[in-house]
Amino acid sequence: MRYLYAAAILAALAGSAHAQMDMSSGQKTPLQLKYEREEQEQKENERQYNATMKRLKTQNVAPASNDPWRKVRQQPASDTAKR
Repeated sequence: MRYLYAAAILAALAGSAHAQMDMSSGQKTPLQLKYEREEQEQKENERQYNATMKRLKTQNVAPASNDPWRKVRQQPASDTAKR
């Protein structure tokens, strides 16, 4: 008898869950629309990023000097002898 009640409860739960999944209308849920919109925005952002990176690679940019000891090494020999 317990198995019969358990089967009836599972059937009731499955039926209500199945009723909520109305796929026959072909309409998308707001959550599906949101995910599609976010995916399109992500693809557009990636496309813009790739275009920007490609453009920056083709530009001939002079390398920036990142040498904090440059002034120390370029001192004349007479300045170092005085110290």
